[in-house]
Amino acid sequence: MEFYQYVFEAMRMIIVISAVTVQWFGVIASLKWIWKNWFIIVVIVTWNVIATLGWIWKHRFSYMVETPEPIAEGNQEPVDVDASTSSAPRWKHDVFLSFRGVDARKGIASEIYYRLQTRKGIKIFMDDPDLQVGNVISPTLLTAIKESRFAIIVLSPNYASSTWCLEELRYICECMKEDEDRILPLFYYVNPTDVRYQKSSFGDAFTKHENSGRYGLEEMRQWRAALNKVANFSGWDTKNYKTERALLDAVEETVCDKLRATELELKMSIGGFEVFEATKQAIDQVMNALKDNEATTIGVYGMGGVGKTTMVNYVGVQAQENRLFDKVILAVVSQNPDLMKIQQTFAEMLGFELKEKTEIVRARELKKKIMRGTRILIILDDIWKRIEFSDIGIPSHNDLQRCNSKVLLTTRKLDVCRSMDCHANIRLNILSEKDSRSLFVKEARKYPLDKSSNFYDVASEVARECAGLPIALIAVARALRGEGLDRWKEAARRLKASQPPVLEAEEDVFKCIKLSYDYLKSDVSKSCFLLCCLFPEDYDIPIEYLLNYGIGKGMFQDSDMLDARATTNSAVKALKDSSLLLDSRHDVCVRMHDVIRDMAILISLSEDGPRFLVKVGCELKNWPRIDARKGYSAISLMKNKICKLPEELGIQNIKLVGESKYQDGSCN
Repeated sequence: MEFYQYVFEAMRMIIVISAVTVQWFGVIASLKWIWKNWFIIVVIVTWNVIATLGWIWKHRFSYMVETPEPIAEGNQEPVDVDASTSSAPRWKHDVFLSFRGVDARKGIASEIYYRLQTRKGIKIFMDDPDLQVGNVISPTLLTAIKESRFAIIVLSPNYASSTWCLEELRYICECMKEDEDRILPLFYYVNPTDVRYQKSSFGDAFTKHENSGRYGLEEMRQWRAALNKVANFSGWDTKNYKTERALLDAVEETVCDKLRATELELKMSIGGFEVFEATKQAIDQVMNALKDNEATTIGVYGMGGVGKTTMVNYVGVQAQENRLFDKVILAVVSQNPDLMKIQQTFAEMLGFELKEKTEIVRARELKKKIMRGTRILIILDDIWKRIEFSDIGIPSHNDLQRCNSKVLLTTRKLDVCRSMDCHANIRLNILSEKDSRSLFVKEARKYPLDKSSNFYDVASEVARECAGLPIALIAVARALRGEGLDRWKEAARRLKASQPPVLEAEEDVFKCIKLSYDYLKSDVSKSCFLLCCLFPEDYDIPIEYLLNYGIGKGMFQDSDMLDARATTNSAVKALKDSSLLLDSRHDVCVRMHDVIRDMAILISLSEDGPRFLVKVGCELKNWPRIDARKGYSAISLMKNKICKLPEELGIQNIKLVGESKYQDGSCN
């Protein structure tokens, strides 16, 4: 019934009541009596008007939903069926847990809650078991569903007997209809076919609902449609697992993978990110561009090591928490783009598998997946030259607008932003002298540093030499942790006197990384650091490979295998503590920032370096010509297309040769 019909009905009631009142007083009293008792008449008429207005107010929104409110059953409460579409300000919960209390609260639901919330720190919304029947909790639950990134539906034998559960499921499907990958069904000792077609216990439950006469046909149709829809989603089925423990392991792994592919991975990548003035300005500009309906491609450019990657990761987290986007996906492009790897990364983050083998077909499937979704922020990090979105599978400008999605890219050059037809080109500047000093003393663990301290002037001098580049500031600061004033003064002197063999634009970074390298306390740490530059950019470097290469270089001649492995692990830890290496997505691997990798190659080629020849990902088909007089001790030709080694290398001091054996760029 439409709202105006209710208004018409109310007016009709007022007229009828007034007519009856007039007729009544006309019969029992004269006009004189009415005149004498006018006050009583006013009271009666006023009471009728108030009662009518109250009736209108009470039913003012009932025209939106014609179904009666579900009745509370078991230990769960009625749901308000007002499907308001106002969006919450941020994702408050990672997972909303929907279940039938009598079937699952003390069993599978509690175990899922313990595994995810208690052990993994994943935010789970699970209704309060102490709520009494009749308490009005529906607004809380509706808000919780809206503010949850995923929903796990525990479909147990008695699930459909609760109209509360059915209405909750209907609302979940309504809220998440634009991205149904967020709904994760768990078929808990029920057959998915019985859920889909409402057979067995699900059919019996609907028979009872129909016979009760309390629910309308349209309402039950919506419940059936929700069950049919969720039964077609990919989830977990108890019959596929030998034990409940194995089932819970699978649930935990899937949820963690889905979250890791989005917010968890981004949050890990920003670590203790601190917003300084330069980054704040750029962040504000990027956020404004992301809110601009006309802009679909936003470019961020700035010097290597200035913090572009960390900043866009931070922006991704903020954009997702503020509900600008439902998903954020990120891939590193680098100097030699591996399109299949980029496509695979995006597919994993979107929660599906690319089975096709050719780039063209994979791009087509990826584009379909992105277009089927909505509000996806696609981050392309470290672009060096123009790359066609269509080659990856990223939709065009018009298609991105249709699905409310955008691309955010980072590069070192403004020209690349222009070549990519960015609608906004945003520069990330270096840190101010004040912010540089602040970051430096914090990383050196001298914070807060009073101006009267002997370290203050030296800290300012060292920070100034790092040229406002966070990567250089952090590397030098961590090298000086725990060192005395004399060591700090020596560092300042060496930075000033340094004459690096690099271009002017890179000399500040080089001298800072070189100082941090020189301050490493063990030769094994220095050797492991340089060995890492033999691998491709953004490569997950297996620590075991560093051990094997170290053995090949003769680093552990006086150690057995156990000691050599322990020494390698200690060296890797020292390098990570110095910010010369980064954590990988895999526990047994490490990564090296591309700027630091460039500097490591230069260090290896310096006067006292071991001299490495690195030609990675250059599309080489034949063994390159190598000047034997250069005295190279290691050659890396990974990710090329060289089929065989030459019969003779013609190099006397060579100890390592890394050829194109490792093609996938992954940690095996």
